[in-house]
Amino acid sequence: MIIFKAINHYFAMRNCQFWGSLVAWILLQVLFFPNWTQAQITFIVDTVPEYTPGEDTLYLVGNFNDWNPRDPAFQMHKTASGHYQIRCGRMPRPTEFKITRGHWDKVEGSVLGLTIDNRIYNQNKKEDTLRIQVQSWEDLVDHIPFDKKIKLKVYEIPSSTPDDASLYVAGNFNGWNPGDRNYRLKEDLNGIHSVWIPVRDDTVQYKFTRGNWSSIEGADNGRARPNRLYINSQENKDLVSINIKTWEDLSGDPINAYTFLLLLAAFQGLLLIIAINTIQDNNETANRILSFLILLISVALIGRVSTYGREIFQWQPRLLLLPDIIYFLYGPVFLWYIQSLLTIPAKNRFGRWVHFIPAMIHGIAYIPLLLLDTETFTSRVVDLSLKKYFITAAALALLFNVFYWWKCYRLIKNYAYSTNKNFSFEQNLQYLSTVINLKLVCLLVWTATYVIGGLAWASGQDWVWLTDKLTDVVWIFLSLTVFFLGYFAMKQPEIFRLAEQEVEEENPQISNTNPSDISSEMSAIKTKLESIMELEKPYLNPRLALSDLADMANTNVHTLSRLINEGFDKNFYDFVNGYRVEEFKKRIVSPEFKNQTFLAIAYSVGFNSKTAFNRSFKKLTNNTPRKFLKEYEAQRLK
Repeated sequence: MIIFKAINHYFAMRNCQFWGSLVAWILLQVLFFPNWTQAQITFIVDTVPEYTPGEDTLYLVGNFNDWNPRDPAFQMHKTASGHYQIRCGRMPRPTEFKITRGHWDKVEGSVLGLTIDNRIYNQNKKEDTLRIQVQSWEDLVDHIPFDKKIKLKVYEIPSSTPDDASLYVAGNFNGWNPGDRNYRLKEDLNGIHSVWIPVRDDTVQYKFTRGNWSSIEGADNGRARPNRLYINSQENKDLVSINIKTWEDLSGDPINAYTFLLLLAAFQGLLLIIAINTIQDNNETANRILSFLILLISVALIGRVSTYGREIFQWQPRLLLLPDIIYFLYGPVFLWYIQSLLTIPAKNRFGRWVHFIPAMIHGIAYIPLLLLDTETFTSRVVDLSLKKYFITAAALALLFNVFYWWKCYRLIKNYAYSTNKNFSFEQNLQYLSTVINLKLVCLLVWTATYVIGGLAWASGQDWVWLTDKLTDVVWIFLSLTVFFLGYFAMKQPEIFRLAEQEVEEENPQISNTNPSDISSEMSAIKTKLESIMELEKPYLNPRLALSDLADMANTNVHTLSRLINEGFDKNFYDFVNGYRVEEFKKRIVSPEFKNQTFLAIAYSVGFNSKTAFNRSFKKLTNNTPRKFLKEYEAQRLK
């Protein structure tokens, strides 16, 4: 006011009092009311809910009257047409407002009776009309005429439920508000709790709480359970009977037989990493890769167990993502391990690293989840809004791991084929075969979860409990992988190593002669080979290789391999073991070896394992050693 009088006095001295008043007014508007407009705004409420009490009065409330819900200056008047309206002059820009019935408990709400954001008007017209439709009143949510209502009746609650606890239902019908007083369950004289909920969508998702998300219902094992579902159809009844199994915060110790097995495998894996790198001194590269693979599995298992502890989840809910670390790493790392174990070189310098690109993409895709604040991440996990995200990642990982399982399987098969061509002894592939078979079981069960989940979705059934059980089975078999990886890695006396065979160029004496000379030369080598096998008995050496026999026959491995394949119609492995079997048959009937066991004689003729001996004997004689000896004794007595 002092500034206003000073300006007026200045212009009055110059006989310009009118202009002085005008300048002062403009200055005051600019200094003190910069965001206010002189536009005339008419607020008209076209419709209100039909259950609005007729005696109630509507009020306009906003940032123009300090949000007073019952300001007489902003009382709306009912017109003859049944509308409510009020005409206002100077208003702030932007104008934020709501409609009430004289109290904040009686404020307008959303279609479902939930709290809505402030309405906003931000135009600067000289005159404007706002038409408003009030969808509901927060205090009259029970009067909302939903398409359908269902009654939830809870017949059984956990014995650990506090006596003074109030039960609530939260779902997609009330914005997942865990303590919504409008959906508090009422208890009758029989101890049965019930509540009515609206049905507006094809599927209603909901859960029960004790007033907040930390006291939400859990599954049988106390872990987080999936949302309950109500499929809206004519066949479904209006009454749903429910039993609440557990409360997540009152479920007690999260360690059970299942989680104990996972933890045991994880900690054994960590111990095996130390043992493998301190005891084993063969093929250090393969051991380091194996250690990394076991570490990945152990970390994933620990992450899986952490999701069973409510306190751990509340402390750091992002641990839920930890098990996914193996999705796109297990396959490439295991393939790399096999290649190193069998000394199979990469095709190029960067060949192996290309396999890890999907894992990098997967990690980048998870960055937005890691950047979410804890409260937002937790709520999105609880309301299953991230479920599609996880399901998609797991489906892609399933296909990815099937591809790498096939690559590993083919690699092992090719290795076995190569050993039969170049070695007379059987490599112990049981180690890798066991792990491959365990991975196959994991993949089959993993696939079954998607098949069953798809059938449940198509039929409208709730089979989440079954898919959850199958997922647990997958993790059990994965934990067994740690046991077998460690057991065989420590037990193996030797590391697989396919010796590099020197493939020489064809003998010039053979390649430069005509076909008849070649046949003659091959015949000569064959005769010499038979003589060596009969007289020198190189097959008694359990580590006999194709290169060793080629040196004795004074030829190269290529020629000798061709000779054995075409001249004897066998591979090198069967060719050598044929002589061993014949030698075994001679010794088993000889008095000199009568006090020795079958296995001792088998080892003495060059076999390196009981399995290899039994398999070769059966294949070449179509008989068992014991039956052969019995038939021999019977023939001798005739």
